[in-house]
Amino acid sequence: MTVMTDIVKITVEFEASESKRFRMYSGAFVRGFVYWVLGRMNREFARQLHSSKSIAPFAVTPVMLDGTPVDRMEEGKLYNFSVTFFVPEIGEALKNYLISTDNIYFTAVRNTLKKVKVKYCDKASLSSNAVKKFRVDFVTPCYFRFPSEIGYRFIPLPLPGLMFRSLARLYSAFVSEISQEYREWLDRGGVAVSGLKIKTEKVMLKKGNWAVGFVGTVNFSLPE
Repeated sequence: MTVMTDIVKITVEFEASESKRFRMYSGAFVRGFVYWVLGRMNREFARQLHSSKSIAPFAVTPVMLDGTPVDRMEEGKLYNFSVTFFVPEIGEALKNYLISTDNIYFTAVRNTLKKVKVKYCDKASLSSNAVKKFRVDFVTPCYFRFPSEIGYRFIPLPLPGLMFRSLARLYSAFVSEISQEYREWLDRGGVAVSGLKIKTEKVMLKKGNWAVGFVGTVNFSLPE
């Protein structure tokens, strides 16, 4: 059966085969796992995707335990991570690989695969009743880039203009073009922060490369 969709989210649950401490953001290991699987299927495609300077067609979570990111794994415990694909064919390829195996090669060791959950989302399912307010929980450090005269500045704050323009670029690249009218509405204050409880955290993205992002809860509203 062929599933017509725009977004595929795959959640992988596994049992750690050994204790290990992450010396940098564990999401980097998840991304590495995705490229490793894709490379087994088509090495040239994986190489081109990894070296591309355009928006990546997938997003990952770090390794989680009970909904909370972890910086280490203990042997015998169950952990999970999720990968959301904006190109459904790539998501289907990873799904097909996972359902054909009983272990995953992750953090340089074989770990027992316990469960694979797949969620599909299309444009129709994204269309629902209009909302006037909503909340976003940022469970991993987040920041936004802002162009300036000296290059890009990194902003560890939930500024609606930066946040929703970033989401609009992602949506336009892989789902459907977003009108200029929407972008102008954002610039006029179409979405505002109505409350927040956040803090900043420092994470190592890769060896020698640190970033500061915010985590916490942010309430947004559409002003009258």
